[in-house]
Amino acid sequence: MTFDHVHPDHHGPNTVHMTRLHVAKLILDAGHRLVLDVPCGTGALTQLLLAGGREVVSADLCPEGFVVPGRSAVRVNLNTVLPFESETFDAVACVEGIEHIENPHLLAREANRILHKGGMLYVTTPNVLSIRSRLSYLLRGYPDQFHYMVEIDPATGAEQPIAHINPIGFLELRYVLSRWGFRVDLVQANRQLKKGSWLYQAIRWLLQTKGKRSAATHPSVASVRHALLSDAVLFGEGLIIGATKVVAVSQESGK
Repeated sequence: MTFDHVHPDHHGPNTVHMTRLHVAKLILDAGHRLVLDVPCGTGALTQLLLAGGREVVSADLCPEGFVVPGRSAVRVNLNTVLPFESETFDAVACVEGIEHIENPHLLAREANRILHKGGMLYVTTPNVLSIRSRLSYLLRGYPDQFHYMVEIDPATGAEQPIAHINPIGFLELRYVLSRWGFRVDLVQANRQLKKGSWLYQAIRWLLQTKGKRSAATHPSVASVRHALLSDAVLFGEGLIIGATKVVAVSQESGK
């Protein structure tokens, strides 16, 4: 795996846009030809990839919000089977999408199905295992960026469905991807927060003292521990995961 790279432009207020810039650079540098952008939103990532000469299929639950001139988006629901043929794409980009869906396993399973072997799945999501998020959970009872999981309709004052329904940490995400035929090769962050804080560094030192015996039992455990102690996971605001399809799995059994 590669860790701890932070895109040099990640200093502006619009961190989601900067995340898209980061993912676009990863895809362009990797040379992927045909890319599925889902959920595509207004089409910001699609535009970046098109400008880089890539073929892009854009898809979203609400394709009417897609505004790239001369193009349209396909309506898809990430909670259901995707309407694409098997082994179609070289890469799938799911930017800030997995925390919005009910079943991350279905997303990984479907990505495995529609990707060529050796294709890449890029997933970004709020980093609920950062030190900042862990402190939020300790002090408030919920991870960072999932505040109370309550959203109020300003017009009626009534509670309404929220967008971030499924906080997923690196451990769970790595397992889901591994379960459905992927190998995590890249763990990065959109930007790092409070890395210079003495409190955060003290917590980091404490975390580094834990898990050494378990890590010695198997290379996979050591790899996970290494990721958990990386700058990307400990200080990253949002995670950027790159996973390679290494085996096609049965959609029924996962084998």
